[in-house]
Amino acid sequence: MPHEVVIVPHTHWDREWYETHDVFRLKLVHMLDRLLASMATEPRYRFTLDGQSAAIDDYLELRPQAREAVSALARRGQLALGPFLILLDEFLCDGEAIVRNLELGFRSAARLGPVMPVGYLPDMFGHSAQLPQFLRGFGIRHAAMWRGVPARVDVHGFAWAAPDGSVVRAEHLFDGYGSAMDLFAVPGRLGELAADYAERTTTWYRGDPVLGMLGTDHYAPPSDLLEIIDAAAGDVRFSVATLGEYLQQVAPDWHAGDETALAGLPRVDGELRSHSRGNLLPGVYSIRTNLKQAMADAERALTVAERLDAAFGVDDHQGFFDRGWYQLVESTAHDSVTGCGIDPTATEVAGRLEIAASVARGVTVRTLDRIAASVPAGTPVAINPAGFARRAHVELTLTDPASQQLGSGVQLLASLPEVLGDELMTSAELPKLLHRIHGRELFGQLINHWSFSADGLRFEVAESAIGQFDLAGFTAQLQTRIDADPDGQRRWRVQTIAAPRRTALVGVDVPGLALTPIELAQARSSDDPVEVGERRLANRQLVAEVAADGTVRIEAADGTVLDGALQLVDEGDRGDSYNFGPVASDSAVSSPDRVEVSVLETGPLRGRLLVRRHYTIPARLDQADPDRRSAELAGLAVDTVLELREGEPLLRVTMDLVNQACDHRLRVLVPAGPAGLPGSAAAGQYGVTERGRLGEGGWGEYPLPTYPAARFVHAGHTSLLLTKHSEYEVVTAGEQDLLALTLLRAVGMMSVNVHPLRDEPAGGEFPVPGAQYLGVGVRTAFAILPSATGWEAAGAARWSELLRVEPLVVLGRLGGPAVVGGVAGAGGAADGIELPGRPAIEVASDVVLESLRKVPAADGTTWEARFVNYRHQPQQLAASVAGRWDRTDLAGNLIEADVDLAWFSIGASRIETFRRRAL
Repeated sequence: MPHEVVIVPHTHWDREWYETHDVFRLKLVHMLDRLLASMATEPRYRFTLDGQSAAIDDYLELRPQAREAVSALARRGQLALGPFLILLDEFLCDGEAIVRNLELGFRSAARLGPVMPVGYLPDMFGHSAQLPQFLRGFGIRHAAMWRGVPARVDVHGFAWAAPDGSVVRAEHLFDGYGSAMDLFAVPGRLGELAADYAERTTTWYRGDPVLGMLGTDHYAPPSDLLEIIDAAAGDVRFSVATLGEYLQQVAPDWHAGDETALAGLPRVDGELRSHSRGNLLPGVYSIRTNLKQAMADAERALTVAERLDAAFGVDDHQGFFDRGWYQLVESTAHDSVTGCGIDPTATEVAGRLEIAASVARGVTVRTLDRIAASVPAGTPVAINPAGFARRAHVELTLTDPASQQLGSGVQLLASLPEVLGDELMTSAELPKLLHRIHGRELFGQLINHWSFSADGLRFEVAESAIGQFDLAGFTAQLQTRIDADPDGQRRWRVQTIAAPRRTALVGVDVPGLALTPIELAQARSSDDPVEVGERRLANRQLVAEVAADGTVRIEAADGTVLDGALQLVDEGDRGDSYNFGPVASDSAVSSPDRVEVSVLETGPLRGRLLVRRHYTIPARLDQADPDRRSAELAGLAVDTVLELREGEPLLRVTMDLVNQACDHRLRVLVPAGPAGLPGSAAAGQYGVTERGRLGEGGWGEYPLPTYPAARFVHAGHTSLLLTKHSEYEVVTAGEQDLLALTLLRAVGMMSVNVHPLRDEPAGGEFPVPGAQYLGVGVRTAFAILPSATGWEAAGAARWSELLRVEPLVVLGRLGGPAVVGGVAGAGGAADGIELPGRPAIEVASDVVLESLRKVPAADGTTWEARFVNYRHQPQQLAASVAGRWDRTDLAGNLIEADVDLAWFSIGASRIETFRRRAL
């Protein structure tokens, strides 16, 4: 029986990598110019544009005149677009970024024609566990991928299930996404080579048509493709299709909606991180760590801004959010946020993430300004963007606190400078003062009084305006004194004096996604204050004590003890941006030369210790022997701030360093339990994945068991709550297992040809001196949550959200003096709003409110709320919220009307979305 081979012409378009975006885009434009002309004259030609709509967006931005031609090809089914905006790295962004990726990809593709109903994932470095749930949430029933599929899958299609049970049919590109390239390599031999390939892959396809993926990185098939196929000799039956057409052909019942159609296929549950048929390149999770921080910061900033805009905003900010999310999603590309490209590419990614964060900050500032205009002048207001009620700790600047009545819930911190300016000026120089004053703002403060003496001028300024400031009157008096000195040489002492000020920490209870005015005199501390000693922090939940070597002993109220936590280990790295490369183990440095401990804050709301450790480490690898580190040495100072708050069962940790060495990896270790722990659990991408200690190898890459985590990672009796996308490993030292969290990995090559843990290069040998991070500051903030009962009972999901989403504070200005110009009025002060009298959404369960935003509705806008149950068992949502709500899929399509969010049972590992009936 003759074989059938289906050729799927495509390209894999790394948007940026070893060239910057615009260099690759120029190549894309010329490639598509040629391809579209060929497709227009050959209706049998098909082309799958890499599953990412950003490629066609990039093209049409420079070729807007081609829009109708592109749309016509898409409508005819010749050109397959979407469903993603960008081919993301699935582990270096969080769940909401994945939702917005699909949302933006659908929107872009649908403007031109049908959206390809395939989650095409050709070159990602493994696949996150919840991807099937994300895809099904957008109505997608198919996926296709190369890397990460376990060796036990020995057919071309399998059932891939998310932790909640959502299933897609996955097409395993077991021979890569360029499987048909060799068939066309020798002119005139297509039929012969195709027959041989079909015969060799018979056990994979088992009677199904053979898939021939014709394309690779930055490539387009020949214009005369159909002529070549028509001229092929032999018995092979060829056809040309998009990837979606092929999958519909081999799985028609599943495609049509039959949920039983996958019963005969292998099933794989959860994430795909096997090295068996493709390199996973796990070193990308630790290289250029500041990019990972920027991604996490921008994701968090955008979701917080959307929550505040929905709960308290009255402005139309949708265009701003669209811009911010587009910039962020672009940056999730698997050669972008990963940091495995050239230095200019990393710079471009950082720039886009900064734009996304700035958009979010702009919306947040505007919303806070609206709140400030609605609250009596001088009254502080705490705003909680999280869905959980919390004990909020916010910092304020108090003017003349000695004269105020302060409750026990106010902890005074640092005194601020009172003399903001003290200089001598001649009369001729006095006019420059008018350039400094903006309305009534001077040096970031507000002018409340001014006075001239015989030879001086004194401004009295403060955080808040008191009375009125007559700029015209001041200008007239200043001019009088200038005119009285025709020579302009008289000398004046000009002082700008701030009222006595101190920063203060205030504790206040705030409901979920709500605001609470603060009465300083009534502020009360909790019944579990923080006590601080020279090397000790303690409340009733936790005790932390710093040892002589700078490590920390942590004792939890349930009896859990973590001794020797926060040891630092620095190792040589002969690898590249894709893979850590170990060197001789005797060169590791773990003992500091000197340790200094000082008290920063003494409680009772918050205690802080600063632990400064000084190390001497090798400066680089030995140039003659890359398996050894050099004899040349460099200094490394690491500052660790330990923080404990009233009533909290976790130790907050912030580590700062400026890197001074090349070719090394720096990790911090936290004890997790006795040696022999079975594995770990890591949260990210809206799910928790259980992992063993060993990975599956087979391709030629050693399965180093370093893994990604976004929200938290748990092993034994320790949870590390994270604030950035991080790399971790469970390691054994003596009789105990520890969680090793990577702080920094510095290398100088994008890829090396010869690597101790990888048989083949991951790319070209491009120098990337910027990835050495010489002179670059790195901050890593996390928290240690010890618990003998596991991450679920310890509330790791809730505490992680409260760690990531800090409360905000703003000072009311309603009824106060008008402030014109300057910092307070830049762009025009916002008008007040009617503040809600109840929380927007408050969740009493352990379910996390991940997103609240305004979305279009038939008669205006409404709210969309998204919740995630990270636990592996169902729980009651227990959300308190006004209005009537409908349950929808991720795309906003109705699933169930009139759902009571208080009593709704959210399934294990489920992502649930609801829309409020129009406001």
